[in-house]
Amino acid sequence: MDLKWIFTSLIHHEMTYVFHWNDEGKTPAPLVDGIADYTVPKANYNPTGFNKPSSGDRWDQGYDYTTCFLEYCDELVPDFVVKLNNMMRKTNDVSFFHNLTGKPVEELWKDYKAKYDNKASEGIKAKILLHRVCEEINEFDNRNVN
Repeated sequence: MDLKWIFTSLIHHEMTYVFHWNDEGKTPAPLVDGIADYTVPKANYNPTGFNKPSSGDRWDQGYDYTTCFLEYCDELVPDFVVKLNNMMRKTNDVSFFHNLTGKPVEELWKDYKAKYDNKASEGIKAKILLHRVCEEINEFDNRNVN
């Protein structure tokens, strides 16, 4: 257990509450916690304890599940989270995602899942291909040794 990482990431997370808007306390906790955890990787503090992208069942599952999704949104729209935060000063609505990206949050979630599921699939395909190449090399070696 890396206590230094746990403590430092906790400080990043908790200090975010001081600076970000949350519709005067009415923003759902999973989004608030996702934004708070978002500061950890943005500070280039290696998130060894975080889930991998595409983990989770919902964009608003909270903490690092939501963080990974917000990072994806940041790839689509630079400073997405900063802009979202500014919009959440006195109100909160999932339509903010559509306003910023041109897509509803449900569609963004599907795109996000597809992107990382495809990457995982590509990794599996590469391993299978590598395995086949190794088998062929072994067969070639066996034929030439005899």
